Amino acid sequence: MHSALRPKPLVKSPPSLIPSTIDHLSQSVLKKSSTNQNDYDQKPIKDDNSHYQHHASVSLNNTIVEKSNWYLGLRNSKGKYLTSEIFGCKINATGTSLKRKQIWTIIYNCQNDCVYLQSPLNHYLSTDKYGRLKCDSNEINDDYYFQLEYNRNGQWAFKSLTYGMYFGGDNDQLHCFSKTPEWWSPHLAVHPQINLKHVLRKRYAKLDEDEIHIDEIIPWGSDAILAVEYHNDHYYIRSSNGFYVHKDGKLTTKQTNETLFTIELYKGCLAFKDCDQYYLTAIGPLGILMTRNKIVGKDEQFLLEESKLQICLIAPNGKLVSTKQGIDLSANQYERDHSSIFQLEYDDNDFHAYHIRTYDNKYWKIEGFNVQATADKKSLETSFQIESAGNGRITFQASNGKFIIPHPTGHMRVVSDQISSNDAYFLIKFINRPFCVFKCDFGHIGYRNKQSRILECNKSLFTLFTLEEPDVRTHNEGIVYLKGSDGLYWEVLNDLNISVNGYEPSKFALELCSTHSRVVIKASNGMYLRAEQNGSIQATCHNSRQATQWEF
Repeated sequence: MHSALRPKPLVKSPPSLIPSTIDHLSQSVLKKSSTNQNDYDQKPIKDDNSHYQHHASVSLNNTIVEKSNWYLGLRNSKGKYLTSEIFGCKINATGTSLKRKQIWTIIYNCQNDCVYLQSPLNHYLSTDKYGRLKCDSNEINDDYYFQLEYNRNGQWAFKSLTYGMYFGGDNDQLHCFSKTPEWWSPHLAVHPQINLKHVLRKRYAKLDEDEIHIDEIIPWGSDAILAVEYHNDHYYIRSSNGFYVHKDGKLTTKQTNETLFTIELYKGCLAFKDCDQYYLTAIGPLGILMTRNKIVGKDEQFLLEESKLQICLIAPNGKLVSTKQGIDLSANQYERDHSSIFQLEYDDNDFHAYHIRTYDNKYWKIEGFNVQATADKKSLETSFQIESAGNGRITFQASNGKFIIPHPTGHMRVVSDQISSNDAYFLIKFINRPFCVFKCDFGHIGYRNKQSRILECNKSLFTLFTLEEPDVRTHNEGIVYLKGSDGLYWEVLNDLNISVNGYEPSKFALELCSTHSRVVIKASNGMYLRAEQNGSIQATCHNSRQATQWEF
């Protein structure tokens, strides 16, 4: 029996789904950071993308308009990216890769069923009746409205809603007076590890044997991770076991035309189209991800959401911290389940601290001297400072300044003003990163070139690496092994560069930063990795505060 016909198991919905994060367009996304890139406590360049597509309301001409935003690059028929220059607010199509100056925001206006193009400088693209373009204003009027059109190859055309002409051109000769479409290829500017949400079902995708099912109420654990991989103006969708989504609903190890999709925007949401012009949807009671219809409706609309870090914590008694016994946090079990997985959510707006969510959609909260999973929303009492103590261990400091210390019964207690013993140290395990992508302010980590095994950090396209952890019973120092797709491991060379050439695993450690859910990487030589703008990565830092922070 096909799994689409199997009856759907009953699932009890938690009190509410994960609430949308209020998302403000970050000025620092688009402007060069004035802080030192390698400062351990710096604010990241782009830290507001909890939803890569998000809804908001704006006031245009005293009218409240619903809108949604997507961050992407636009590549013309010559293979050049639309680029916004800082000097003079000029625009051109000269970019050879997707960098900061090539990341545009496509803002969908639900009221007029049109889009605005916002530059990396937060200015809007406009045209006049002569097809002349400007991109130097923060105000919007009728000259800024464009309609999207699509071709069979998944390319986009932007048609002026006011004048009926198409946006196009090359180099610095851009215009909006073509009577026929000029096509642009969209390149999503998102961290590739995402959670995929079906708009109509309000459920998330997860791996289920050899299929992807859209039936997860809250994306929890490694099975809910997908990777969206850009490839020659198309996209692969990769599951957490490394397999690719096939248009017929099965997972496969091979990259073929049947595993390639193009993207389109409908009503501000994303649609994936296969090589035969059919769109991905969710089929049957289990919501099997496959293509079926040639027309986009609500069943074919998806959102991409940031995959926040999820962790397990091993207390000093060697047991997992969990909520299995109720609302109290305690360390009393050895077997990992949903109750022992926690999601880290860093708040950079109000509290500048971490909030820790449970599978039951509750936050950790200080209740007297205890830590309980009872809070429905973020507050001062749900905020915690997390500090790395090295060797894969971290400490939790509550908003009252006291540290979390396990009681002999296993219950978590907030009783200590200072750390006087190892009882405050918890071993951290990253749960939802079966494969990982590392990104710093200069770009992604990838190979120097096709012939080289040395890693560099200024790549516009990402490279997936497998994260392996040794058995905690024999290695409890937070050690991880990082492996390439060909089975070879990261290693430190004599010149302190990092190469993916090891037949035996080398010991690395990922240390959680005190802000923004980033990590620093400690190499097998005891030094931390430092990235430079020229792309070099070397294990040269003695101190984690001078090491490079990595989106992970």
